[in-house]
Amino acid sequence: MDVLEVFVENLCGKFNNDEQINEQISKGNITHPKAKHINGICNDKIKNLPEDFKGYFVIEESYYEQGNRKNILPHLFLFTLNSDNKVVLESYELPKDVSQEDFRNDNENLIMDYNTLVKSEKFNPMVYNENNNVFTGESTSMFSPVTKFVLKEKIENGTLYVSEVFYKNDKKTFGFEDPIIYKKID
Repeated sequence: MDVLEVFVENLCGKFNNDEQINEQISKGNITHPKAKHINGICNDKIKNLPEDFKGYFVIEESYYEQGNRKNILPHLFLFTLNSDNKVVLESYELPKDVSQEDFRNDNENLIMDYNTLVKSEKFNPMVYNENNNVFTGESTSMFSPVTKFVLKEKIENGTLYVSEVFYKNDKKTFGFEDPIIYKKID
């Protein structure tokens, strides 16, 4: 198995942070939302992929609950290997003709055309370093002249550590520097 296959195997599946939330509840200090990720390879949902295509498109379904608020944030990512044999994450825009609610791994009617997929111009691709099947990456993207997005991830043995923080004029406006800790449940 090459490094990209090992990475994708660790990344894909169903994850939640129930363990983290239960620990925070027991300490009386809930600092993170209840969260769930469903990550799945979706190359089979993309028509017109080049025959020699060497990457994996992944739908990441993210579900967050905090208090009475619920939020759905689906993403389309492409994972490839660069010339240094490191995994690279690139973000793609969701197809305009698909709602967020319908952009799911279990949607059998979801079909995308490779020729119309648009790479996100705002997201700075993230390169993962690998050491003993532990993958770590960090990306800083400028979403506007004053809005910065910092993504840090660590992926290991059925656990995802994800820190996502938005800054406006260098002041944190949303997110968690301490990562949400997702454990694989399926």
